[in-house]
Amino acid sequence: MKSLLWRMTLKLKRKPYWIQMCIFFVSSFLIVLSVIPFIALSFVLEGESTEGPDSSSWFLIIILVPILETFIHQHLPFKLMQNWSWAKNKYGLYILVSAIVFGLVHTYSFQYIIFAFSVGLILAYMYFFYSKNPRISFWSTTLIHALRNLIAFLAALKL
Repeated sequence: MKSLLWRMTLKLKRKPYWIQMCIFFVSSFLIVLSVIPFIALSFVLEGESTEGPDSSSWFLIIILVPILETFIHQHLPFKLMQNWSWAKNKYGLYILVSAIVFGLVHTYSFQYIIFAFSVGLILAYMYFFYSKNPRISFWSTTLIHALRNLIAFLAALKL
């Protein structure tokens, strides 16, 4: 896992920032394809869920939530794990823990937890990717999260 993460990071670091951001944005949608079998299985076992976040407050969903969730689900786990000797420099573990926590707080349905976990993998990797510059790390991750929420918000409005 570590060598795959390392090789992926080295290749991506050679790209300009705007290309990196585009890759992260597109990847945040493509990774969901990898969990579709699990979501389909949960439809069979649990039934379809139409629950999801309430789209009544655009400011909360598009601006405030991405800032708070980036702080709670990417920034804090990264900082905490850097302070624990057994977890220091285990970035694959950080990404996994961050994604699990991100998924578990999106409890609208089992399908949504799986979906949020997959997106959480990309957001956590992105935070790790830019971790040498904490400001860029935080705001880049927040931006991708906000863009995803904007698209979901617009889809919920059926525009």
